Amino acid sequence: MKILKKIGSILLVAMLLLVAGVVVHEVFFPGEDPLLMRTIFGSDNGRKPFSNDYDGIDVSHHQGRIDWPVLGANQLVGFVYVKATEGSSHIDSRFHHNVKGARKAGIPVGAYHFLSSKSSIASQFLNFYHQAKPGMLDLRPVVDVEWQGVGAWTTRQLCDSLSRFVWLVEQYYGRKPIIYADAKFYKKHLSGRFSSYPLFIAHYRRKRPSAPGADSLLIWQRSEKGHVAGIGEDVDLDVLMPGVTVDDLRL
Repeated sequence: MKILKKIGSILLVAMLLLVAGVVVHEVFFPGEDPLLMRTIFGSDNGRKPFSNDYDGIDVSHHQGRIDWPVLGANQLVGFVYVKATEGSSHIDSRFHHNVKGARKAGIPVGAYHFLSSKSSIASQFLNFYHQAKPGMLDLRPVVDVEWQGVGAWTTRQLCDSLSRFVWLVEQYYGRKPIIYADAKFYKKHLSGRFSSYPLFIAHYRRKRPSAPGADSLLIWQRSEKGHVAGIGEDVDLDVLMPGVTVDDLRL
């Protein structure tokens, strides 16, 4: 009985010391510390366990500062796409940091442009090209087509504009870009019109997406709520479709 009481006392002291350490950290070093959170909770923020069943991720400034060495040690992160630009003038504030970090960590990296109906296609392509030089990327470019970006266009205007953008990318990068869209958006506005271009489809369901009228569906974005060591915020989780490898994404 005395031994059990002694063990209980030791455990209590250990717990009190742990709590005291967390309090001291928050007072003198406010903000989440990924290493501390991983040590205590087995995750970066203590809210939920790490995700699994993915082949790559895509990130932007919304993920904040990323611990790229930690990601580089994660065997599930086989590739990463990084937001580069939006419209004719916006440059993602973390783009160059993220590209350098990914390459240094040995993760194949690509860049994406968020298409906008607020500016010309030529100016948008130049914005993207000036930031995402072919020599700094491992993977072919992605053009992100979402309703909140292109909602001012009719379907015909969208298809005409997207056709010009992907043509410019192919001319200057030497490979067809990948078109990203939500599954419903693709089926309503793009299906059958871009059959020769590879696709990256967002579909937050357990069942793999389909892409009617497309020759090549490469990537399935299966979640926007992933939790990955080294990233303090939720992150998009991407899965390669059956038979697809990272080599199929390369420039």
